[in-house]
Amino acid sequence: MGTTAEPARPLSGPYDTVFVDIGETVVHIHPPFLETVLAIAADFGVTHPPSTFEQRAAQIWRQDVKASRSRGHSITTSASSRYWHTHYARLGEALGLSDPRDFSRALYQRFSSFEAYQPMPGAIDALRVLNRLGLRVVAASNWEGWLGRLLVVLDLEKFFAAQVVSADIGVEKPDRLFFERGLAIAGTEPNRVLHVGDGFDSDVKGALGAGIDAVWVNPSLPRDAPVPVIASIAELPDLVRPHVAPPPWSLP
Repeated sequence: MGTTAEPARPLSGPYDTVFVDIGETVVHIHPPFLETVLAIAADFGVTHPPSTFEQRAAQIWRQDVKASRSRGHSITTSASSRYWHTHYARLGEALGLSDPRDFSRALYQRFSSFEAYQPMPGAIDALRVLNRLGLRVVAASNWEGWLGRLLVVLDLEKFFAAQVVSADIGVEKPDRLFFERGLAIAGTEPNRVLHVGDGFDSDVKGALGAGIDAVWVNPSLPRDAPVPVIASIAELPDLVRPHVAPPPWSLP
C-alpha cells in the first residue's frame, strides 16, 4: 500500500540494482528500543520512569540525529562510541539517573550485540523475491564495521550482491559521495538504481541528490512525500516489479 497522492518523483527505471538501507528497513532492534531501554533502566533502580519519558526520548533522538555530533559517527569505532554513549547518557538523565555513565555503557553493550537485532517482518521474503526478479540487491547503510558480521549471523548476507557501509567507505549518507561509491561498487549507473530506506534526509534526499530514484519506508504513509512511500519492505517487490530491467540476454 502506498500514498494515494501522486509522488513528485514516481519510479521510472528500468532498474537492475536496488540499494537497500539496513537499520529499520531490513533489520530492527528486538525487543523494541524503548522497551529494552526501560528493561535495562530497571536494573539500575528505575522502576517507575517519568510519565513524559517516551516523549522526551523521542525529542532526544531527534536532537541527536540532527546535531552536528551525529555526523560521521558510524565511520570509526571511537566516533561511534562517543556518539552513542552521549546519546544513552542523555536518556539516563531523562530517567532521573544522577550518574548515567554505567547505564550508558550497559545500553551500548546491548545495542552493539548481534542478539539485539532481528529481520523486519517480511524482509526475508522481500529480499528473496527481489533476487528472483533478477535485481542486484546492495546493502547501503550508515553502520559501523560489524554490519557484515550481523548480516551473516541473521542469515541475510546471501541476499546481497555487495555491501556499501559507511565504516568501510569512509563517508555517510546523505553525502553524494556515499552513493557514488555505491554505484562504483555495484558497477551500474544512477538511472539503473532504486534506493530504499526509512530515513527521509539520509535515504530519500540523499539518493535524489545523487540522481537516484528513491522509495521511502514509512509506516505512517505521509501523503505529501516527494517519492513513493511503502509501509514496510514487504511491499517493495510489488512496487518495483513493473520497473525491473529485462535480463541482458534473450530467451531462445
